[in-house]
Amino acid sequence: MQKLMAIVLVAILSGAFAQGRLFGEVASGNMSLVPGFSLSVQARMGAENVIGPLALRGGFGLATGGGTQFSIGADVIYFLRSSGNPDFYFGGGLGLVAGGTTVFSINGNAGLEIPVTRDFNFFVELQPALLFAGGSSTFVMGVEFGPRLYFR
Repeated sequence: MQKLMAIVLVAILSGAFAQGRLFGEVASGNMSLVPGFSLSVQARMGAENVIGPLALRGGFGLATGGGTQFSIGADVIYFLRSSGNPDFYFGGGLGLVAGGTTVFSINGNAGLEIPVTRDFNFFVELQPALLFAGGSSTFVMGVEFGPRLYFR
């Protein structure tokens, strides 16, 4: 599991140094709204303009709700930057959750980023996801929020 996470982070960062700004979401919270309430904490890094106008983001997290779960994931994001505030973005990705049962997920995201300073923003993100585990699938809807720090 650690090797996969390291590969994801290296892949993101290796293409990022020659591209756009790096960003980190150091302590975001995620509230699952459907089918039941749960909380998680994510730590992610990403880079803008890695594949043309697309940003890549990857990271890991811990979740509670029926036991502790560890997650890793990667997303592709398209930012709709505006000259004013706020900025919008959308995208999708893949994830893997382990803890009791292993769950594979296909995620979507649509968010709002509110600049505070040039390098410090807050974001709110709606995250629909389709989870696959044990031959069945479940739709979940989450809301994620937290700070986003930009480097460079």
